[in-house]
Amino acid sequence: MVRVSYDYDLMTVLARHLWHLRDELDVASQTDKTFAPGDIGPRPETAQALEDFYGAWKGAFREGWQVMTDLGNLLDRAGKAFYDQDASHAAGAAQQVTTQVRDEANRQNDIRRQALDNRRRESMARALEARYKTQYARLKKDQDALVEKRKKLDEQAEAQAKRQEELNKRQDELAAKREPLLKQQEELQARQQQLWKEEKELLRQREEELKARRDELQRDYEALRKEQEPLLKRQEELQRKQQQLWDEEKALRDKLDAATDKKITALEEEQKAYDAKLDALQERQEALWLERQALLSKDGVTQAELDAWQRRQDALDKERDALWESEGKDLQARWDALEQEQRDQQKLFEPFNERQKELDAERDALARDQKPLSDRQEELERKQKELWDLENSTLREVEEAMKEKQDDLDADQAELQSKLDPLDRESKDLQDQQKKLWDEQAETEAEQAALTEEEKAFQQRQQELQDRFAEEQKDIRDRDFSKDEDPGQLRGMRGELEDLPPETYVPKGFTLEDDNNTTTVSYELDENGEIKLDKYGNPVETTTTVTNKNTGLSYSETYRPLSGEGDSVTTIRGSDGSVTKVYVDTDPEGSPDGSMTRYVTDETGRNTLQIWTKQPGGDWEMTYDAAETVLEQPPRPPAYLTVEKPLVDPAGRPTDSSDPGQTTTVQPGVTRTNYTNPDGSVTKVVTNENGGVRYVADSNNEVQEIWLRDENGGWYLSQSSTQHERGADGEPPLGSLGEFWS
Repeated sequence: MVRVSYDYDLMTVLARHLWHLRDELDVASQTDKTFAPGDIGPRPETAQALEDFYGAWKGAFREGWQVMTDLGNLLDRAGKAFYDQDASHAAGAAQQVTTQVRDEANRQNDIRRQALDNRRRESMARALEARYKTQYARLKKDQDALVEKRKKLDEQAEAQAKRQEELNKRQDELAAKREPLLKQQEELQARQQQLWKEEKELLRQREEELKARRDELQRDYEALRKEQEPLLKRQEELQRKQQQLWDEEKALRDKLDAATDKKITALEEEQKAYDAKLDALQERQEALWLERQALLSKDGVTQAELDAWQRRQDALDKERDALWESEGKDLQARWDALEQEQRDQQKLFEPFNERQKELDAERDALARDQKPLSDRQEELERKQKELWDLENSTLREVEEAMKEKQDDLDADQAELQSKLDPLDRESKDLQDQQKKLWDEQAETEAEQAALTEEEKAFQQRQQELQDRFAEEQKDIRDRDFSKDEDPGQLRGMRGELEDLPPETYVPKGFTLEDDNNTTTVSYELDENGEIKLDKYGNPVETTTTVTNKNTGLSYSETYRPLSGEGDSVTTIRGSDGSVTKVYVDTDPEGSPDGSMTRYVTDETGRNTLQIWTKQPGGDWEMTYDAAETVLEQPPRPPAYLTVEKPLVDPAGRPTDSSDPGQTTTVQPGVTRTNYTNPDGSVTKVVTNENGGVRYVADSNNEVQEIWLRDENGGWYLSQSSTQHERGADGEPPLGSLGEFWS
């Protein structure tokens, strides 16, 4: 096999030499010569021939310049292409070397950290046992005190039980003494019951006699009421007529008063206007009088001045007379007419007066008809009073008849009570003693209950202490010292850690050099200056740069793992200044497990240059090449690869907002949640559970993202508006929410 070797350093140098030679030829070819016939000779053909030759000579230089430019560009592109290929291999090798170095340093540090953590756990366990030993001793002391207290209460309860037995015995003896007296008391109560029966029988006989008289009196009352009923109806009819008369009279009077008041109001308004005019004339009259007094008091007043004043006075009198004729006279006549009208209105009430006289006559006739019945009413009331007096005297007679027997019975009861009183006092004394004993027993039971609660609290304390001890032991076993550092403990264990190996330094960057290239590997650092790691413990960004020492060419790769496991994006900056991105999609949605897809795009990630696929167990195969295949809508990497920061997370909540959101069910299986962002804008998330699709829209209802549900029930970003450009028609590339969903 023939081995071909390419020297891209020489290609780059040759390209630069060709460009330099091209530039020198360009300077020489820029000389401008003219061949005028006067300068050459008398023959014009000679000058023209020289002019044609010179033009052809300059054209050869221009063609040579273009050929040298194309050859230099070809050598430069070829050299840079071969360099980028070698640099990519060198970058991959450098990344493997640096990864091995970092992994080995981390492994050594993990071994050291495990040994250190075990030492620290042993030290903490010893300190924990020493600390809890004192607490267990205090707990044992409290337990002994509770046992002693329980013993005393049990002795106290036993003594109270003996006192209860003695009281029960004395109460039995007292009951034996009271038994014959209680029998005698029962006999006296039977005699009392018999006496009450006799008294009740006497009252019954007397009641029968009184009832007959009550019934007769009741019949007389009923007969009287029947006779009074027509008179009562006449009285009610008379009262109705009287009320009707009053109502009609009042209605007429109110009607007349209203009409009169209206006329009076109108006349008063006109009277006020007329009086105002009179007052104005009177003011003018007073002014004339003052003027006349002034004239008379003035020395040398002339007759002409007096005549002038008189003319003004005559004019004022005429004006006053004219006002009377035009307004005052008619107004006075109307006042007189109104007074006459009021006098005439009184005649309208004469029919009411006549009706009132008729009602008064009927009332007098009714009083005369009621007088005999009133006399009978008074007679019945007198008989009722006599009946009540008889009832009272009957009760007194029965009480006097039973008094002697009741006195004998009361004397026997008093004698019996005198015998029962000492026994009652003794019983009360026993009851007091019993109550006192019960109180003491209740106190003892309360103390026993309180002691039981103390014992329960003690048992709880004991259990809590044991649980805390076990929990702290578990915390020591499970403690992650890398997240919960304790410098004080380390200082206290300084003498116990001398045999541990030193911590291995984990480089934050690498520089590798050979005869031709310098390779640097750097990582994105966090705010503490440490390598920033993702959730899998890998650097979030690794940049590898290969620089040629001879030509100064530089090639770099920036690798970033994405959120999906195995997914990544590598940004490649070639030596010619071009930028490409390579997206790797592990287990693409809808593909067999273990398959992979690689997208090669331009710097924006929107224009796909190549697509490579790899089936499980197979090799990479190119399935799309933009240089060979022209499509109206070229394929693009999925949005979950190219969009670094989606608007929402897989749960559908905004990544930059803590608003809980307001959820509305727009139809069965479809919900809309509105989230308010810190800037006041609204993000709308519409989730169709039945269709397995989620739309994320802005305040204008323009869809910004489309999420789909995968086979495992999770959600992934399918499309983003950042992947598209708004068309010439101004419509959003992903559409808008419908009116019903928005």
